[in-house]
Amino acid sequence: MFQHPTHPATVHFPVTFSVLTGALDLLTFLSRQPATAKYTYQLFSLLALDDLAPQLLPQLSYHTTRALLLVSVPAVITGAIEVMPLIKREGISSKKARTAILHALLNDVTVVGALWNWWTRRDVEGYTPSDTNVFLSGVVALPVTVYAAYLGGHLVYQYGMGVGRGNAPVKPKKNE
Repeated sequence: MFQHPTHPATVHFPVTFSVLTGALDLLTFLSRQPATAKYTYQLFSLLALDDLAPQLLPQLSYHTTRALLLVSVPAVITGAIEVMPLIKREGISSKKARTAILHALLNDVTVVGALWNWWTRRDVEGYTPSDTNVFLSGVVALPVTVYAAYLGGHLVYQYGMGVGRGNAPVKPKKNE
């Protein structure tokens, strides 16, 4: 098990919960604005959620925030474990190491924002997000998460991060 990189198996839920939280908070915000409320309620009606959605969205986003915090722990730990040998081997001046550090820092922004959102909403009736909560989860964390996930994929596909660590020898490609 430990011959395969663990980090890729731990990142899907944090990415999903971060995107869901941001989207739900943005929908909550839009449903409360006079200029967009009509359209969000039409969307809720189209999805047959018109009775539940406006009241349920803040609660769902609060619980996806809690889930994000929970599932981020293994992702952060395994990410640190995966990147340490790279930094020891290449230092922090290589493009690969700088990309990995940026990837980690961006994900840390998302986790810290989620922690702040959870902390500030935990005692609010209905878990209703403030404008600051919406800004952090929907305007900051959502695009930051997507870009950090892109960088993670770039580390794997461009730099081969975590590739070729198994027991099987790497076979050179034959020219066809």
